[in-house]
Amino acid sequence: MDDTSDLQVELDEVDAELELVDLQIAELEEKQTELNARKSQLLKRVGTAGGPKGSSSSSSSKAPVAAPPALSKTELERYDKAAFSWSKDLEKHLKTSFKLPSFRPLQLRAMNLSMEGRDLFLVMPTGRGKSLCYQLPALVSPGFTLVITPLVSLMEDQLMFLNGVDVPAVCLNASSSREHAKMVMTGMTDPAAPFKLLYVTPEKVAKSKLLMSRLEKAYSAQRLSRIAVDEVHCCSQWGHDFRPDYKLLGILKRQFPTVPLLGLTATATLSVLKDCQKILCVPEPITITSSFNRTNLFYEVRVKGANNDSSMSDIATLIKTKYKDQSGIVYVFSQKDTEAVAAELQKQGVEAYPYHSNLHADDKTKVHRKWSRNKIQVVVATVAFGMGIDKPDVRFVIHHTLSKSIENYYQESGRAGRDDKPADCILYFGFADVFRISSMVVMENVGQQKLMQMVDYCQNPDRCRRSLMAVHFDEVWDDKGCNKMCDTCKNGEEHVSLDLALHGRQVLQILEVAASQEEKVTPLKVVETWLGKGPAKRRKMIQTTELSKAQAEAVIVQLLVLDYLGVDFSFTPYTTNSYLKPGRKAPLLKSSTHSLAMKMRKTSGTSEAAGTSTLKVADQDAPAVTSDPVGFVGGPRQPTNQTKEQHQNPMEKQEPKSVQSQAAPTGAPIRAPGDAHTSGPTGGPIGAPGDAHTSGRSGVSEGREPDPPPRPVQPSAKRKSTTPQRRRRKPCVAMTPASAPVAVVTSPSSPAPRRPSSVISDTAAAELSDLRDYYSSQLRRIDYVSHEHLGGAAGGGADVLACIREPLRSLRLPRGASIGRTARSLWTRVSGRRKLVNR
Repeated sequence: MDDTSDLQVELDEVDAELELVDLQIAELEEKQTELNARKSQLLKRVGTAGGPKGSSSSSSSKAPVAAPPALSKTELERYDKAAFSWSKDLEKHLKTSFKLPSFRPLQLRAMNLSMEGRDLFLVMPTGRGKSLCYQLPALVSPGFTLVITPLVSLMEDQLMFLNGVDVPAVCLNASSSREHAKMVMTGMTDPAAPFKLLYVTPEKVAKSKLLMSRLEKAYSAQRLSRIAVDEVHCCSQWGHDFRPDYKLLGILKRQFPTVPLLGLTATATLSVLKDCQKILCVPEPITITSSFNRTNLFYEVRVKGANNDSSMSDIATLIKTKYKDQSGIVYVFSQKDTEAVAAELQKQGVEAYPYHSNLHADDKTKVHRKWSRNKIQVVVATVAFGMGIDKPDVRFVIHHTLSKSIENYYQESGRAGRDDKPADCILYFGFADVFRISSMVVMENVGQQKLMQMVDYCQNPDRCRRSLMAVHFDEVWDDKGCNKMCDTCKNGEEHVSLDLALHGRQVLQILEVAASQEEKVTPLKVVETWLGKGPAKRRKMIQTTELSKAQAEAVIVQLLVLDYLGVDFSFTPYTTNSYLKPGRKAPLLKSSTHSLAMKMRKTSGTSEAAGTSTLKVADQDAPAVTSDPVGFVGGPRQPTNQTKEQHQNPMEKQEPKSVQSQAAPTGAPIRAPGDAHTSGPTGGPIGAPGDAHTSGRSGVSEGREPDPPPRPVQPSAKRKSTTPQRRRRKPCVAMTPASAPVAVVTSPSSPAPRRPSSVISDTAAAELSDLRDYYSSQLRRIDYVSHEHLGGAAGGGADVLACIREPLRSLRLPRGASIGRTARSLWTRVSGRRKLVNR
């Protein structure tokens, strides 16, 4: 207790010191920015700025160019007006070439700043016209604009659009033919070049010396008017989609210092932008930031079931009903998943095709174009089909799998509703997906941190989805701005509070038991163990829960998000395995005073007592009634104080004396519980008590015709075992009240039953005792339900349990049998009775 308190105090001190260090770093970075600005002003005053354009071969042209002084808010507002020499040309091409009536917010400001030659970072939501900020200036500027794009799909999408509005644009990528590449290289220095925009990948800039040579010649000829770096967040290793080749793009600003650079993104935070500024060698760019909010998008999170078929059926039904004849995208985890999900959707009547990076270039282009022309309804894709896709009428984006970061999800879901009409963004969140993605991002510097932020977005049951995004993008958010355009704000569902600390101690206990046995446990194994499944030896060492499987998974994920649990990785030649381990805050759970709560969405299956994870032992003399009378809990309960004394060998327990009951009417079929292929004393078929076709009194169920004569049971052709067999107990012939002794029919000529000696160990006997206690409780529930549903068919208070209790007492393990096999046999019999009750 004292040690835990000391650890908590020390942890708080470390956290406070870290916050202080963060503040000092921020102050130093601010001081560095001020000094750089002052240095630039001094360089400009002493005349050491870069030389004129066209002198790239001289040393002066490669010297750092002083950045213009930072602009105030009032000065920036001047760029929102059409009061520049190029303003009329911008207005003209906006209406004639792009067929747009007016500019969107901040577009004109960005264009004017770029036309004036300033370096600029533009952060604007998806679908708000970032691309127009360099496409339109390219038409009114001499020469051409170089555009760096990370994906071929983005490049093709832009070219299809530009060619459709007669804007001359070309691209260079790995699939370009030799003739096409030669034409582009020649046109870069030709004043009469047939293109105004040149799209290339960062790999092309980093690896093609021929391209860099042509760019230098174009720069000398004053043909390179602008450099646009699309998806600029890919430069930073702190960004959600870091690309190593983007780090080499700093050569562009060093080689061509007087060419303005425009970096565009929808998802960069302030720290990412600072990193991009250093990588691209931009002295002091102007940053324009727009709100992340897309008011026309509806955000929803759905919990994915353990059975993948159910979620696939749900997705297919959505597409065929709500989104019939409407265009959309389904994002999946891997290339293999694209093929599988597309095939499953096709089976269910959805026109869906896969798209991933390993498809042949011609196939990717074909799928993209067919989808853009509405000849394909759905594209099932990985993130390779993401950034920059500009199809305006996408009505839905469904994530079959969790995204690896909030930035990724925002980027991918942003493909929807680019025409400003309502669209849906639905994410299916599954427990197993968390660890699949975790294994994928294990090599990334902040991959786990970003993944946990995404998981928290999905897990949070009471906060507006947009407010969670706003926190990530450093934006102040008022929930009223959502206007009920997310599932949380729209539904306003009730919640229950769980004692997360109590549950956390139980999960931690499972990990400690496994560690003591030098074992690693996967997340799924932890869940199953916690629910009472697995070896009985381990169940005795831990405390199980009565939460449902979905609730148990939610608790474990929340402990992971809060750092009370962690993930350990093990690498094999073919895969990366994930195991749970105690997290950084795990020692705090050892203190009984440490409190921690968790909100969980209330559903029909949520117990009002869900906050208490200790098992409630049902009254041994009363039937256990739940909201679902025939629903069984996930596994055997732990022995209670009343049953711990019964852990001695059950074979040595005394049986209650049986008394002779009234004989059954002649010809009445008598069935013993659990063995439909064994004949009773009179040759009648044996079945489970409570069977609607059987009555212990008359052999005819109420309201039914008499059963046909039973067929004689043929002797088995199998060779008889030489192993000594125990005597089979005779079935009961009448059902008696539960309080009365159980009647057993015995043959006058047969000897009295003799107790066989025990054939199992004390440990196995204890395990069997647990099983017997558990199933006894379940059978009492069946007894109660039998009276409830069959209307007291046994009559006169007769108890269905009477014919069940005796087999339970006589339950023994034959030589060589296993506990598991006996349990399965008993469960089969219990399930059979459950089906009879449901009739």
